Amino acid sequence: MRFLFTTLQTYESEFYARVGEELQSRGHAVSHLTISRAAARSLRDRGIDARCLADVVAAVGQSASIADEVRRIEQTYDTPHIRDVYRADRACAGKSETWCVRRTVDHFRALERVFDDVRPDVVVPEVGNETIRVASHLIGLEREIPVLFLLYTIFPNPLRLYVDTLHAPIVPLEEVRDLSDEERAEVEEFRRSFTAAAKPIRDHRRHPIELRRAQVFAGHVRRHLGEDRDNDYLDPWALLTSNASEWSRARAVRPFYDRLDPTRPYVYFPLHVTDDYKITRVIPHCVDQVSLVEQVADALPAGYDVVLKEHPMSVGRNSVRLLRRLRRRQNVRLVEPRSSSHDLILGSAGVAVISSTVGLEALLYDKPVLTLGDPFYAGFGITLDVDSFAEIPTKVPQLLGFEPDHERIVRFMHAAMRACYPGAPVLVDRSEENAVVLAGSIESAAVAAVTERAAAPVPV
Repeated sequence: MRFLFTTLQTYESEFYARVGEELQSRGHAVSHLTISRAAARSLRDRGIDARCLADVVAAVGQSASIADEVRRIEQTYDTPHIRDVYRADRACAGKSETWCVRRTVDHFRALERVFDDVRPDVVVPEVGNETIRVASHLIGLEREIPVLFLLYTIFPNPLRLYVDTLHAPIVPLEEVRDLSDEERAEVEEFRRSFTAAAKPIRDHRRHPIELRRAQVFAGHVRRHLGEDRDNDYLDPWALLTSNASEWSRARAVRPFYDRLDPTRPYVYFPLHVTDDYKITRVIPHCVDQVSLVEQVADALPAGYDVVLKEHPMSVGRNSVRLLRRLRRRQNVRLVEPRSSSHDLILGSAGVAVISSTVGLEALLYDKPVLTLGDPFYAGFGITLDVDSFAEIPTKVPQLLGFEPDHERIVRFMHAAMRACYPGAPVLVDRSEENAVVLAGSIESAAVAAVTERAAAPVPV
């Protein structure tokens, strides 16, 4: 089987190189495409088939007519228009439309060349807003090549491995079935161990002034002044400014954090990472989290609060303006970001989420959950789901009296556990052990996807 990994640079490219080496040891062919010239060279030095996107762009050459290429791309691929491909790419922020369109056309033409050369059976683009990832996904779909997305969740095998899409229920509804005594005990053991540990599934973002950050900055400067000078995602000065801003902002917002009033019941609302791919690309109608918080707060009966907590990876990244706006409603409380999410769930009258795994965690406590962004556990009858924001004024009061069915939760949990794999994406675990485990999971999912694709009836 032939795998194509598309990555950006540095630790991401290096980690998936190790995953690829494990797949090669299992008899598969593996190729890599990276944004970084330095990363591609490093992989080739290890005997790995690797290309840099900028080099492929140069080899393909400029199109004679950008307008013709835009029309071809929009007619060929499953996208409403070319802007939808690049609109959330941070490299395009502040750039002109002409620059963004030309760059996106260059990406497509280069990626099409790589697909023609490598002829992959499976594509692994990682998850993100970058144009290389979005275009790889679209090309894979059009050529009927399975595209694997690696997502992380709370289960004992925590890898949620999706094929061709980033937005779907974790299992088909028919997979939720009666359980044997052994299966029921498996769920209850997971529930017991997870709630007893009561730990966040992701570490909180740290902002220390330390040697490691200085070394990362120096590495960025070295590559930016050398072979990666045309890398759109390598801006050491922006990195330095961002680190300084996050450090100062994390301290400046400390006075904004509230103590809870024990006499007031509340609905717990965990905030998303503001530039998360899920918010910006998959459910962009939910990008204005403040508006959703305000609507939920306004829909609560008198005497109830909305309690907010920043995402562990957002600490220091949320603007002062955003946090100040969140606290304008009298019945909105913003707690210290290291507050225990488990304690907040236990103390709540219910949990409202956009698409957070906190809603899944709340189900382990049999808490009522309101979903606003159609997460992967919505639609199974265990959550109260908002199909239109116009429903918020009626659904929020219903949440306070909603009682999820414990048996249905248990059945869903086991179906979800059966669908997950061992291993974790690079942002969670970069260890050698995880690279080996992840390769095995990718292999299993790829074999299943290719086999299913081959067995599918040919359209007449």
